[in-house]
Amino acid sequence: MQTWWRLRRRKDLSVGQFDQVRQWADRAQQALAQFGSLEDCLERSGIHWQISQSPHIVAGVRMRAQLDLNAKRLTIYAGALAELQSEQRPRKMVERVILSHEVFHLLCPHCPGAIQEAAAHWFAANVTGLAEFPGIWDLSTE
Repeated sequence: MQTWWRLRRRKDLSVGQFDQVRQWADRAQQALAQFGSLEDCLERSGIHWQISQSPHIVAGVRMRAQLDLNAKRLTIYAGALAELQSEQRPRKMVERVILSHEVFHLLCPHCPGAIQEAAAHWFAANVTGLAEFPGIWDLSTE
C-alpha cells in the first residue's frame, strides 16, 4: 500500500493514516457480516449490478466500475476486467475484488476522502483473501 500511496499522493502514508485505512476497512467488514455475501449486500441495499461492455476509458480516464447510489446501480466494465486479468489473476477473481471494492463504498459512504480509495482496496483484499494490495494493479495500466 505504501508504494501505491506514494505514487498517488506524492508523499508517504503516515502511521495515523494507515491506522485509519485499517479501521475503515474493519468497519466495512463488520457491516458486511450482516449479509450473506457481497451480492446479498447489494440486493438488500436495492443496488442492481451488471457487467457492461461499454468503454471503460472515457476522455482519458480509466474506470473499473461505477457505483451510482442515486440510480441504485453498480456497473463493472468488462474491459477493465480483461485489462486486469492475467494468469495469476483470473477474471473471476478480478471481478470479486472490484465488486468488493465497490461494496466498501456502499457500506462506508462517509469514509474520509483522503483515505477512501486505500481503505476500499484494503477491504477488497481482506474480503477476497488476496495477498497483495489490489491498488497496485492500476499502476501497471496507467
